[in-house]
Amino acid sequence: MGLARYLSGAEIRVHLAPGALIACEVKRVWGRASVSRKASFQFFGGERPAAMDALRGWVQEAPVPRSLSWIVGPTEAQYFVLPWSPAWVDPDSRYAYARAHYEQLYSTDSRDVSFSFSDPAPDGGQLVSCISSALHVELADFAVQCGCELDSIKPSVATVWKRFQNVLKSEDGTLCVVEGDHQALVQHDRNRIRGVIVRRRSAQQTVDAALKGVVRRFANTMDRGAAPSGAVDLRLPAKQGFDARGDAAYAVALCGAL
Repeated sequence: MGLARYLSGAEIRVHLAPGALIACEVKRVWGRASVSRKASFQFFGGERPAAMDALRGWVQEAPVPRSLSWIVGPTEAQYFVLPWSPAWVDPDSRYAYARAHYEQLYSTDSRDVSFSFSDPAPDGGQLVSCISSALHVELADFAVQCGCELDSIKPSVATVWKRFQNVLKSEDGTLCVVEGDHQALVQHDRNRIRGVIVRRRSAQQTVDAALKGVVRRFANTMDRGAAPSGAVDLRLPAKQGFDARGDAAYAVALCGAL
């Protein structure tokens, strides 16, 4: 993000959630962030283009300069972990290894996929997130059409993990990221992610079997009955304009901004 936006601009954050585009406008005054506008654009099946058109009009009402960050949800993202060590990171080798590993896991041509690499754990292991190359181009083009500087395109699990890493890095356990009717279970050993399982929330038997150690939950839903037994909720700071009850749907969109 440029200095002008950090000091006084508008940051648009859009969560591409299951069946919805959930958008927030974050304004910064001398670096202090607060939520200034929120909106949700629902869609079903192949109706996302209409929702994108409505979102475009909403974004263009934001003051300039403005930036745009996309947080891509579980219906569009895939995850795997590379047994990677920061001591021998080479970008070309990393991409080649990630593409080979992806094709082995998913039996799909990796040339159609865009990769995002999280920070490697100090003792090895690196979370890799992927979305389709076509979606990556679509989201990048959308920023241009709206007159925004594209700040990032990041899958939601990686975004939530980074936001709460200071809490999670001292624990062995499971981070449960809930987005609508989907949930991702991030199994970790302190700062090292060992695996990610994405399931619909109705697959409770599979979910329960994957829970280990300290269970933390971050959700964009107020459906407390669906929380794993014994889970402790992670929350964004209310002092920056976030109401956990009224703004639950926007939690993932704001993760990383507040």
